[in-house]
Amino acid sequence: MSKETRQAALHRALREKAGQPVLFGDLVRAVWGGEAPAQPLPALRTLVRRLRRSVDDEIVTDASGYRLVVRAPGPAQLPADLPDFVGREDELAALSTSTSAVLAITGPPGVGKTALAVKLAHRIRDRFPDGQLHVDLRGFATGPAVGLDQALGRFLRALGVPPANVPLDRDEQIALYRSKLRGRKVLVLLDNATELSPLVPGVEGCTAIVTSRTELPGQTGLDVLADDEAGALLDRMGVDGSPDDRAELIRLCAHLPLALRIAGAHLADRHLPDYLDELRGDGRLDALEIEGDAAVRAAFALSHKALPDDARHLFGLLSVHPGADFDVEDTAALADLSGEDAARLLDVLVRAGLVQRAGEQFALHDLIRLFASEQVGEGGPRAVRRLLSFYLATARHAALRVTPQMERLDPLPPEGGSRMFADVGEALAWFEAKRQVLVAAVHVAPHPFASHLADSVRGFLNKGGYLQDLAEVVAAGLRSSRAAGDATCQTAMLIGRGHLHWQRGAYGEALEDYGAALGLATSDRTRAALLNNIGLVKRETGDLAGALAAMEESVLVRRGRGGEQVFLGTALYNVGTVHGARAELREAIACFEEARQVLQECGSPSNTAAALENLGVAHRELGEHEEARRYLEAALALYREARSTQDEPNVLVNLAGIAAETGDRDQARLLATRSLEVARDTDDVRVQVEALVVLEDFDAAVELANRIGYPVGRHKAQLTPARRDPALARELVRDVRDSGDLLLEAQALLALAEATGDGAVAGEALDLAKAREQGAVVARAEAFLAAQPPANGGSTSS
Repeated sequence: MSKETRQAALHRALREKAGQPVLFGDLVRAVWGGEAPAQPLPALRTLVRRLRRSVDDEIVTDASGYRLVVRAPGPAQLPADLPDFVGREDELAALSTSTSAVLAITGPPGVGKTALAVKLAHRIRDRFPDGQLHVDLRGFATGPAVGLDQALGRFLRALGVPPANVPLDRDEQIALYRSKLRGRKVLVLLDNATELSPLVPGVEGCTAIVTSRTELPGQTGLDVLADDEAGALLDRMGVDGSPDDRAELIRLCAHLPLALRIAGAHLADRHLPDYLDELRGDGRLDALEIEGDAAVRAAFALSHKALPDDARHLFGLLSVHPGADFDVEDTAALADLSGEDAARLLDVLVRAGLVQRAGEQFALHDLIRLFASEQVGEGGPRAVRRLLSFYLATARHAALRVTPQMERLDPLPPEGGSRMFADVGEALAWFEAKRQVLVAAVHVAPHPFASHLADSVRGFLNKGGYLQDLAEVVAAGLRSSRAAGDATCQTAMLIGRGHLHWQRGAYGEALEDYGAALGLATSDRTRAALLNNIGLVKRETGDLAGALAAMEESVLVRRGRGGEQVFLGTALYNVGTVHGARAELREAIACFEEARQVLQECGSPSNTAAALENLGVAHRELGEHEEARRYLEAALALYREARSTQDEPNVLVNLAGIAAETGDRDQARLLATRSLEVARDTDDVRVQVEALVVLEDFDAAVELANRIGYPVGRHKAQLTPARRDPALARELVRDVRDSGDLLLEAQALLALAEATGDGAVAGEALDLAKAREQGAVVARAEAFLAAQPPANGGSTSS
């Protein structure tokens, strides 16, 4: 059987039980039958590596086999199909049979480019089973256009890239976008583009439909509707009248679909001859120079004139909304209306053909938005301020639910209503629904709204991994606060940008921003938060002494403030983690214990559980297994009480490790298997590695650790095999020392001693373990040395 045939057999065996672990033995039999190789598991791993490179589905390593995770269905972002679409059959036929990778549709405003593009996309969508992407780039709108970075970020997330993994560098975004599309058949609809952009896939199997008012290469230039097509559109809208009157209406509307639709909506309860008289008499027919705008303006003017006063007023205000679309809640805030009145007036505007509805969202055609902006009058700035006040107050309420412990700016005085949230789920749902418009609002908001709104949304954006959006809002907020000379807001924005650099691993830039913010900070609360963040960044860079100094200063400032005990507890917890990384286990335990008491007193169960968990881990390192088990079981109970499933796997795997170290292999396997199951459900890949180590599936643990870039997990997985392999043991000692992992160093040295029989190396391991109070390692090293002959030379560790 060829390699390709074996690979196909492996893929088939995994797909038959997609989502379930398939045992190694079953896979070997499925691939090789009765002619298995002499070393089937290494051969199977090699075949799996090849298969991973050739299929899109994920192949996950399990304790006893492999599991295939079938790729989720592709994105389906096309706008709804248009059942009342008429005409354009020649263009549709030519475009739908074209083999070009770019189908460009160009023409003047109101000619029906978007409608044709949407109809075309639905006609050919079956050719693109891997999904359809869509973005309105708003290249010709009165408000801000959708930036290339924003659009790329949206597409990458839709293609399955976790928000936190979307690069901030544009070239990296483009490369990842094309990499995700390669080998797939995806349709991309780019509406209202000013030019052909990197959003065009440029890879085989994918096609882009692009609409624009400007000329593009290979374009299909769209003209106005022919007489018969315009007549069919009037028929579809139920416009009655004599042939001459209908022909006159078509002429006065310049054969433009948009103008005809506005007129048709207006004629639902009007007499056509009367409407034509008004249309002919409108003095603004030639007001604009753009071809076709005059006809649209005339139809718009009559529809606008026929509106009730309150609907006419609202129509003008809608033009100042910063987003591409809006809902009833936005409308009520913008126009200072009740929800009922906002819904009623939006319905009036929809029936007049001036506002488009898509589910619970509403939008204005960019040309109609332009006309509406001419009607807004002096009330526009006040409406924008009302809307920004609503967004700011509501975002702050949501932030207090989603990121309650985050330091934030003091609130601005309320200027209107806001929405409240019963729980975290409601707040997150609102943030997700409003994310794009909130980002847009920060860009157009004056000071101090820009900085305060950015401050209120940055916690959610960071938590959700929307780093591109986070970069935009903190940059806009920083520009606004610097222009206003507002040091307090500048501090908040520098903190936000520092967080962003930290997330990206740009530690130098993060420390620079935190340092600048520290220089501007005027409150002890902010200084303490910054010192804590500086300590966390330094901990990640390996500067443990600098981390400890910054964090201890943060604790001193927190103690001096008296209140805000939850922040003191968190700061103490962080100091404990640095002591742990320095192998100062007793000091770490003292910090974790004080943190536990503080956090428990101020009613913070999840943080209390984290302190208990780390107490358990530290006592395990000391070899104090009963104390470790007691703390870990208390942490597990709190996590389960809080339904914090994602925090359970690490506690379970530590309990499994204690069971293994105390000789209870059955309990160890039971707990490790449960940890592995929950870690898969919560996508905690690092804990999966740790669980595989306890289950003694060292090869699978090493493979998984290498795949996710988790060197500590790889080192732990190599400890037991290294005890029988001198070359591996020497490599492990070097790697552990290079990584600076002080708690693994003694264990690696002891593994080398056991592999080589070297008593001197065992003595070195014993001295390190005693200095760091690693009781279990001390006991093993002493037992090894006791079993050695009296005169044992041995080799050195290098």
